[in-house]
Amino acid sequence: MDLIELQREFIGRVESASGKPVIMQCDPKFAGHATIRIARDDQPAHLLLHKQEHDAVLPYLVAFQCLLALRTIDADKESRFDLASKPNMASDVLKLTTEHAKQNPKIPEHAVPQLATQFGNGLGWQLRSFPIAIRVDKQIYDNHPELRPLQRKNIEQQLQEAMEALSPSIKLIAPKEIIDANASMSSAFTQFWANLWNESAISTPFTAAGYKQIGEGLLALNASIADDPNKDRELIDSWAKEVGIDRWFQTVAR
Repeated sequence: MDLIELQREFIGRVESASGKPVIMQCDPKFAGHATIRIARDDQPAHLLLHKQEHDAVLPYLVAFQCLLALRTIDADKESRFDLASKPNMASDVLKLTTEHAKQNPKIPEHAVPQLATQFGNGLGWQLRSFPIAIRVDKQIYDNHPELRPLQRKNIEQQLQEAMEALSPSIKLIAPKEIIDANASMSSAFTQFWANLWNESAISTPFTAAGYKQIGEGLLALNASIADDPNKDRELIDSWAKEVGIDRWFQTVAR
């Protein structure tokens, strides 16, 4: 089976399981690599967004997003969930960012609210993505070796992006609480790939920065909680508690 045919097969699995079509759309304004918006009961189709600059690894991205969607579709209805910020999250992060900005005159006052929004949204994205992504990527690695070259190419880019959490420029603009939460989840992500590829150097920067233990703790949660779509909500909640951001985020019934 060639990769384009495999891509169609993954899309077909989502369509068959949900009874709704998957519409693929190239969106140059989309910030990530790819994402799938799962149709709710009153919506006619799922929407899979991707960027043209990642077309070289599109079969892998489609496989990943489709498997991610299937975890929600295949879960029992009462187990389906969304991640939501708690009412205090925005004000807490804004307060932390404002206090941090006072120590750095290079941060203009008018930029603080936008930075705070980016920090809060970024943590929410990591929390919703990383714990489950680790499971989906392991599934792809084990079951679809033909996708491994594309998977590696895309993951190497994601790993470079994860390293930004440790950059001096981020330390200048982000409060320590935000950096710690970000780097903790990024540490787990890098340790996962270091272990899978048997390349310890991948996680060395986070180990050197003091985030090895928390990263190992998060991966231990993945190992201790059954790899079952009905357990994904429990896994997300466990990561939030371990990282200390359960005061800002909560899972809610979908």
